[in-house]
Amino acid sequence: MDILLQEKVDLMVENFYKIKQSFKWDTSLIKHFGAIIHATKGKAVDIETLEIIKKHIKDNTGLTSYFRGTNMFILANLLSFEEDYKGFFKSLTDVYELMRRQGFKNSIYMPLAAYTIAKEIPMDQWSIRITRMFNLYKNMRTNHFWLTAPDDYVFAAVLATTDFDLQQVDSEIEKCYNLLNQEGFRKGKDLQALSHVLAIGEEIYIDKCKRAMKLYSGLKSEKCKLQYNGLATLGVLSLINQDTDKIVKDVKEVYDYLKERNGYGIWGLNTSMRTILASTLVCDSYVDKLKNGVLNMALGNSINAILIAQQQAMVAAACAASASAAASANS
Repeated sequence: MDILLQEKVDLMVENFYKIKQSFKWDTSLIKHFGAIIHATKGKAVDIETLEIIKKHIKDNTGLTSYFRGTNMFILANLLSFEEDYKGFFKSLTDVYELMRRQGFKNSIYMPLAAYTIAKEIPMDQWSIRITRMFNLYKNMRTNHFWLTAPDDYVFAAVLATTDFDLQQVDSEIEKCYNLLNQEGFRKGKDLQALSHVLAIGEEIYIDKCKRAMKLYSGLKSEKCKLQYNGLATLGVLSLINQDTDKIVKDVKEVYDYLKERNGYGIWGLNTSMRTILASTLVCDSYVDKLKNGVLNMALGNSINAILIAQQQAMVAAACAASASAAASANS
């Protein structure tokens, strides 16, 4: 394993142990998100800072706010990287309100979509980009009325940060969705999420889809199979490097390394979530190489959007799994 990649894996594990000890009431998968988002930025978790930010969010939102609950811990981790987390949180809530005025419905995914806009878009362009996001979402609804729901806000926000033509994006999503379905991927929300991520890439849609299919098969053959709720992560993997054999090898190495760590073995994580964590770390290492010019691909201005999509894919997987676990507990 690449030494820099191993250092990030070890940092993630150390971060998880710290978070697990201090935040006993948060779900395990959300703790894993906090650990990995810090590791991808090369940061050790600062528990005191997270506690302070969580309190700030709680003090500045209502009891039924979607900024609380699962989102409060996720956002506290994201805000911990801001020099002025209070100012950024104010911007975040301002964007949230603009999204509501635009016609977006309150949901657990709204704060995460608002975070993307507040983080990536200058204030003077918020309204323009939120309108763009709303039009993207309307197109998604038109194409897949029964599939599209508020959990698609996060990827609509990611796509809204790009400057791609709206019709081009819409066409690209549908071409990817239909081709992958023809090749055996089951129709549904997870395939839709994969298509949203693949639309960020600037290659021919056939090439991106073929790479996604080869990666899916390769990971499955290495016993690192992704469940369908991890398909968005597969999309990010498909965009970062054309050498699918190398990517599968790297993910497998990280997967096996993690499996031996306390909290990451068979009693701590299922195969798919362990693969998602391994894939996220591998994606991060490749994006670093892309930014440094070590690897060359037809990505242009898409690298930043890929980084955002990587983060949102991890958030979406954690939220979906947490919601599923909560539903099971209540049934």
